[in-house]
Amino acid sequence: MKTLLGPKLVIPSLIILAILIVGVTLLAPTDKTLGEATRMVYVHGSIIRVVLGTFLLSGLLGLIYLFSKKTALYEWSRIVQITSLLLWLPYLITALISTLQTWGAIAWFEPRWLVTMQISVIAPLAFIISLVVKNRSITAALNAVVAATIFILTRSAGLVLHPIDPIGTSGNAGIIGAYVILLVLCALFAVQIARGLRFWQQARLVKEKVQP
Repeated sequence: MKTLLGPKLVIPSLIILAILIVGVTLLAPTDKTLGEATRMVYVHGSIIRVVLGTFLLSGLLGLIYLFSKKTALYEWSRIVQITSLLLWLPYLITALISTLQTWGAIAWFEPRWLVTMQISVIAPLAFIISLVVKNRSITAALNAVVAATIFILTRSAGLVLHPIDPIGTSGNAGIIGAYVILLVLCALFAVQIARGLRFWQQARLVKEKVQP
């Protein structure tokens, strides 16, 4: 079991998951109205749910660390935060493509787009500050603040063009089923990224201890 879950299989597993995500996306049924644009909506919706979840998890771990001061909590808070930032780029790309496909242009007045732009500034900025400061408590606090900010922004954002839940309200069992599968695959992809970062972190610490 340790071999199956070991660091050597992280990259191969990410490649397999990426292939599965592409495969499910291409084979998934499409909506009558959106047509082929449905495929990018699948991926876009799956990634954003996973990314929002990882941002919130990072913040929660950071908040708990501030009270417990357990090193493992800080390390995982930071790893999950980095995972969130790494996944944010593909989210932005899929958001851009799906928006252009479904709306024909970027509706900058759309509240969801405004929130996306705000997060695109706030999250990386907080991470850069943590790199400069190099203080565990400040880093954990920043992760918690980012998570709280994202939660407030997403909960308070109104809707103009963006539907509330286009997949869930489609009424099509095939579309919903494909979306759930993609959501699980994207979540597993995030888990493997986090595990890979954790293995890399541990290997680096061991190397530093060995060096004179």
